[in-house]
Amino acid sequence: MRPPAQRTATRRLSRNAGMTLIEILVAVSLLGLLSVGIVTSLEVGANSWQRARTSLTLDRRIATANSILHSGISGIAPVLAQVPPDRRMEVQSLTFFQGEPQSMRFVSSYSVTEGRRGGLQIVELQIVDSDRGRRVLLNQTPYRGPFSIGTLVAGFIRDEAFPRGRVIFQPIQPRATSLIIMDELQECRFAYLKPPVQYLGPSVWVDYWDEIRMLPLAVAIRLTPQGGSERLLPVSIVAAIPAQGAYR
Repeated sequence: MRPPAQRTATRRLSRNAGMTLIEILVAVSLLGLLSVGIVTSLEVGANSWQRARTSLTLDRRIATANSILHSGISGIAPVLAQVPPDRRMEVQSLTFFQGEPQSMRFVSSYSVTEGRRGGLQIVELQIVDSDRGRRVLLNQTPYRGPFSIGTLVAGFIRDEAFPRGRVIFQPIQPRATSLIIMDELQECRFAYLKPPVQYLGPSVWVDYWDEIRMLPLAVAIRLTPQGGSERLLPVSIVAAIPAQGAYR
């Protein structure tokens, strides 16, 4: 049998063992605060990762489009289009190039599928609407001679905006084989660099190309990605056209 002093110490230890209700509530509160901090940190990290992934995806898309467009535009060939005689147009031959804010058509030595080995190609670029915003479509057809592109000319008009006249082309039609160059855009437009009218004067960007004997000095594609990305500022893809003159 234990002595009285030892029994008293054992009872005192039993009364002090365990945790009080206040201590449990404090521990639960601290655990809750710690859990909230962990969840918040995970959420912030996930959002940062998503923003970085979206930005990287956009950069890759722009880089891919930039490569394709630069190759196609830098390979533009200044070919002459022969308009069929039955059109009875004021202009029967012209340097083939269609330049409008939402569409572009030209002959290029670059093929999207075969590179520089694919021969001359008729390239059509068109900006269209879709359920995912605006997109840029590309059509490609082998070049078959001056009359093959002359059939794409629909007419020639003169008005107050174009007193010297402007060539009207057949509309560009989307195809099942059309390649989507850019997608999910808020806005997109084409512009064309015109040489100075006077010597040492400034070159100007225009929305419509109305010259029938020369090509633009360069082409600019100005696009704005849709919301949901940190990169909402407009992006410009500018490609120079080294070839001028004209050949058949």
